[in-house]
Amino acid sequence: MRIMQQEDCRNVLVVAITPRTADRGIDLEGISRNVGSLCEAGVDFIMPECGTGLVYDATLTEYEAVVGAYVDAAAGRALIVPGIGPGYGRSLEMGQIARSLRVAGVMIMPIVGPASPNGVDLGLRDIAEKTQLPTILYQRRLDIMPVDQVVGLCELDEVVGLKYAVDDLSVFKQIVDGAGARAAMVCGMAEEPCIDYMTAGAVGFSSGMANFSPRMSLAILRRFAAGDRAGAEQLCQQMVPFEDFRGERAARYSSSALHAAMDRAGLAGGPVVPFAEDVAEEDLSRVHALVDDIMQTEGQLKTEVV
Repeated sequence: MRIMQQEDCRNVLVVAITPRTADRGIDLEGISRNVGSLCEAGVDFIMPECGTGLVYDATLTEYEAVVGAYVDAAAGRALIVPGIGPGYGRSLEMGQIARSLRVAGVMIMPIVGPASPNGVDLGLRDIAEKTQLPTILYQRRLDIMPVDQVVGLCELDEVVGLKYAVDDLSVFKQIVDGAGARAAMVCGMAEEPCIDYMTAGAVGFSSGMANFSPRMSLAILRRFAAGDRAGAEQLCQQMVPFEDFRGERAARYSSSALHAAMDRAGLAGGPVVPFAEDVAEEDLSRVHALVDDIMQTEGQLKTEVV
């Protein structure tokens, strides 16, 4: 079993959807098909059961089935790093399930309930120690994960990376200065701001759109690393309208837009589970137009020399 290391985060971390059948059951065959498509495109870091995979609404039984299906489908071709949580108890339970499935590592999902800085610090340390897997921390709230605390957490042996998702570049630079040598800094806000964050010290970025446009996401990282910032920005700008759609109306379609995009791209998407909602019929034509434009570039990138 290959375990996640800091250097592995110098990558596009694909935050995978959970494809579903018409009755909202897990589409196990769809998981296999989606993983095969990602690996064929060059993806080797997949994160199921995170926010995009709607881990918040998964039962533990479903969690085990989904993560196990991703591990089986990857068959060593990609690191499988699922989310665990949210919450202290679910993180511990999911962490043990993930460990039993021999995943490469885990990411602790953001805290959503009552919390304080001292409580979060104690809890994250405890989860990392008891799960006994390489761990990525997820930074979304500065009030309960202040800079000094995050820097200290990044010194833990179990912590190999930080997914930073606070819209504050100056704070990110502080964390990079304090912990960048100890843990991989990853932009957790997808393609739109990733170039600014990689310029400031991020070694990679997470992406939901990479579920259906992995070559574009990988090309952004590759072009930036090669010094072709203009080429990377060109691809980012093409992806922004779809991300904007996901964020509209209080992110109503944050997950379901990806499911609809997967269906349009000939992959496995299907419906989402409550409390999320499917893309309304009247909005599907807009999704399809955005996806068709992206898939045209995705196809062109198949011939780009890697």
